[in-house]
Amino acid sequence: MLTTRILAGEGVGYEITSGNRTRRSYGFSPGFSSSADKHLASRTLGQLREYCRMHDRQASLFSGILDRALDNIFGSSFDFIPKTGDEGLDKQAKAYIDNRMLAPACDASGVMDFIDMAKLSIRSVWNDGDVLFAKRPDGSMLSFEADQIESPDTRTTGSSRIVQGVELNDLNRPVAYWVRQRKTTSTYGGVDTAVNYKRIAAGNTFMPAYRKRFGQSRGVPYLAAILGTFERFNNYLDFEQFAAEQNSMFGWKIKRKPDDNVLAGNETNTDSSTSDVWDKMQKMTHGLMLELEPDEDVEMFGATRPGDNFSEYVIMCCRLIGVGIGYPLEIMLLDYSKTNYSSGRMGLVEAKRMFKGWQRFAGAKLCLPWYNWQIARGIATGELPAKPELFQVRLQWPAWEMIDKKKEAEGDTIDVKNRVKSRSQCIRERGEVPDEIFDEIAAETKKLKELGIIIDESSEPAKDATQGQIDDTLSDVGE
Repeated sequence: MLTTRILAGEGVGYEITSGNRTRRSYGFSPGFSSSADKHLASRTLGQLREYCRMHDRQASLFSGILDRALDNIFGSSFDFIPKTGDEGLDKQAKAYIDNRMLAPACDASGVMDFIDMAKLSIRSVWNDGDVLFAKRPDGSMLSFEADQIESPDTRTTGSSRIVQGVELNDLNRPVAYWVRQRKTTSTYGGVDTAVNYKRIAAGNTFMPAYRKRFGQSRGVPYLAAILGTFERFNNYLDFEQFAAEQNSMFGWKIKRKPDDNVLAGNETNTDSSTSDVWDKMQKMTHGLMLELEPDEDVEMFGATRPGDNFSEYVIMCCRLIGVGIGYPLEIMLLDYSKTNYSSGRMGLVEAKRMFKGWQRFAGAKLCLPWYNWQIARGIATGELPAKPELFQVRLQWPAWEMIDKKKEAEGDTIDVKNRVKSRSQCIRERGEVPDEIFDEIAAETKKLKELGIIIDESSEPAKDATQGQIDDTLSDVGE
């Protein structure tokens, strides 16, 4: 009995990987608790990954969740902004990094640039739990998906132990990763012709991974917690849509009295070469005019699917799924028809908090380590001067559009006046580079002056009651 319970402990908490119909497998037994790696056995992780990948391939809502996350985390304006304090050195570092971000220099396969790889790394963490990038001598990265990180036949090597492809020391610190490269013989790929394991030292890798417990050697898919609810919901949509499709095919029915002598479809067949009984197929064609018998009537079937509660159920399921990943309903469905300014802003504030958390994750696990590695390589090769300030950089994340530009601009004006926010911060929040904006304003002012164009800048923006109260308070403090 004890052995059965221990085996049942694998995959505890992931009902989606259970084989029974209800999938309610809690796997709890008194006096026994499993480690993080026990709960994330190779088979369990493999199932979770494939469920996520399957839904990402063919479920529009699931794929849309990932696409919107990547658009908000990285967008199209992500960039590295050197902050050495020397304008000339900043430009030199920026030119070097821009070149290293291009596909031929960044990706060992020469397909993706850095932003593409960074986006796909987050998608892999959400779907697979982790992804591994191996540093190459030429400064490019070689990527390995989660299923390629795998323990070889031997589970130990020297004083270290290997858990699901991660070689750990006695402090459970990764010292190396064991990977296998895919070798295929078909056009479609996915067929391993040989298992060729390679050991890569941990110091020569980047491995973004989503962990939910201490001592967890591998990452768990971020979307694992919503898989059970999503799969039931996705099946419901499939069944409901199929039922509606079938319902729409039954167009008409002919009603007659039950005492008819001959039932439709059972008339005697006079053709001697076939059976003496044949089934008559009755179909409605376009523009058909029916000649009915006495006491016959034609009635159209009424569509009953989807049901009256379909919309409410879909919305509730989307809310439940959104709770698990920090998505408000409006972002889940891209529907703001029932949202006012206040509720829409509150929902987006919560979503931004989640997106900023993932920006911090991407910056710490991939972007900054990659930048420091490239700068160190540039110094070592002589392409950059040996100055420690070159490692000072700011990550430029995409900006979010204002919901109400006037209200938010007025809020920024108050914050700048109260010295709780700088103009540069306001510009950065809009996805722009402050120095570029200031240089453009200076150049525009100079050109207008040279052309003799006078711009009236004497008038100040209108003050509302709130701003007036703030001005009075500041005056009192000054006195």
